[in-house]
Amino acid sequence: MSALSSAVLALIAIAWSLNAAAQSSASSDDWRQTLDIYLLAPTIEGTTGIGPTDTDVDVDAETVFDTLQGAFLAMYAAEKETWGVFADIVYMDLEADIEGPNGLVTGELGNKQFTGALAGTRRMNEHWQLMAGAMYTDITLSLDTQGPMGDQRRRRSESWVDPFIGARFETPLGEKWGFGAFGYWGGWGVGSDAMWSVNAGFGYRFGEHNGITLLYRYIDFNYEDGEGLDRFRFDIAEHGPALGWRIRF
Repeated sequence: MSALSSAVLALIAIAWSLNAAAQSSASSDDWRQTLDIYLLAPTIEGTTGIGPTDTDVDVDAETVFDTLQGAFLAMYAAEKETWGVFADIVYMDLEADIEGPNGLVTGELGNKQFTGALAGTRRMNEHWQLMAGAMYTDITLSLDTQGPMGDQRRRRSESWVDPFIGARFETPLGEKWGFGAFGYWGGWGVGSDAMWSVNAGFGYRFGEHNGITLLYRYIDFNYEDGEGLDRFRFDIAEHGPALGWRIRF
């Protein structure tokens, strides 16, 4: 069974069990909650560096699914009156073949990535929320290359926290459809030099508790730390369509 098929089955199983729990529990307060569990088909491009060596990365969505070792992606939002919380979690374990300019350097890049964003939200009106929070990022890179300088094996893990500010927008498009978008910007040299993300898409509700979402996600990291053999660089953009199951509590 392919990694994509396994991920789809896991998505359905998790969403089905959570949906059953949502329907069997009647909320007795005013909290409004949504959980999105989704699959992302990302293109990954940019530059990574371990020690003095930088490697250009350009991996399309088809290659990502061929090299996907594991993944979990979810978003959660809860709101009571005008205040709320928002969480965005992404875990991916990828291994991809890489090739340098003119094919002189070839090899394999491993990327285990976890990002967890948590923010407080403040509703300004029917459509807009402001949010402020922080994102924790943990990256483990492995880089095995073969080229004119011989074979090289490098391993490096790095983690950091980026504060950010952002906004969310939602509006209905008829009885069943809706449009939503959110974005945030941060880093500012506290963790990464810069980090930003923009996401937008459509949702369709087919029951009181259930819906599907189709959106486009884009996130960009610009992080570099250390010198010489201790240098670590992660200047990477990840973007692509995402299909999810939305559960309302």
